[in-house]
Amino acid sequence: MTARPFAGLRVVLVAAFNRRYHRSGLALAAALTSLGCEVRRCEERLTGLNAIVRRSLSARLAALLARGPVDLVLVFKGTGLDPADVAQLRGRTRARWANWFPDDPHALAVSTALAPAYDAFFTHDSASLDRYRGVGARAHYLAFGCDPAYLRPVAGSARWRAALAFVGSRNAQRERVLQEVASLGVAVWGPGWPQGPVYGDDFVRALAGATVGLNLHQQFGDGGDPARYGTGANMRVFELAAVGTPQLSDAKADIARHFVPGREIVLYRSVAELRERARELLADEGLRRSLAAAARERALREHTWAHRLHELLTVALP
Repeated sequence: MTARPFAGLRVVLVAAFNRRYHRSGLALAAALTSLGCEVRRCEERLTGLNAIVRRSLSARLAALLARGPVDLVLVFKGTGLDPADVAQLRGRTRARWANWFPDDPHALAVSTALAPAYDAFFTHDSASLDRYRGVGARAHYLAFGCDPAYLRPVAGSARWRAALAFVGSRNAQRERVLQEVASLGVAVWGPGWPQGPVYGDDFVRALAGATVGLNLHQQFGDGGDPARYGTGANMRVFELAAVGTPQLSDAKADIARHFVPGREIVLYRSVAELRERARELLADEGLRRSLAAAARERALREHTWAHRLHELLTVALP
């Protein structure tokens, strides 16, 4: 990418900014800055004085817009902004408005109501595009990315070492699948699991400590809901690649857009195939090293948040 190709572009970024959990907002702000943008942050969450006085997100955003000219308002999710709020605020500025919605296809009833309010709407799930375009939204596919300053190979203690590691929220479907590979040695972290969630550097250690990183998208398996499974690659696909951990993931269709199956990632389409591929990977150190190195090189070359924001700005701006 050309250094600082968007120098001087004035962006208001609406997201959650928190180093412990909501790291995406901070990563997006840093990526925009690296591209040359002047970034004003609008905290999506109610924090500090705003939490005490219950100042709405639309009021907080209006105050930021009043500080001076803006070229782009970028909203990451933004369920606290009703379409009527967006319409009202757009009348106060000549800025373009874009939304990058990270929860597809699990919240389409919400996101299809929001999408038409924006000049450009981005989803990481290509299967959702027709739904958005059907309600009049100007929808585009945009995959997730990674923050290489945070996600990097690290040496971990015995606490983090495991044959297989899964990091993600607990639900009945995931629990059933993970039970099928428990005998291979699986460390599980995340909200709802006995060991609990991991944040910050511990999140990186949990990913890096695995011999094989196991990715399991929501709604995978015989008991999952196909309509809510979709095709989009979750953030873990890119996070494991950046950390340098060989990855075994269910075969979401969009993954192959970004990583070469068998060379940069290993995919499975059933629980039986998951068990077979896991055994093969655990027994083949050379393959693991090759997968990890190739995936990390690809992630740094093509899949950082800066790469994604460059694409978003190119599409969203006239």
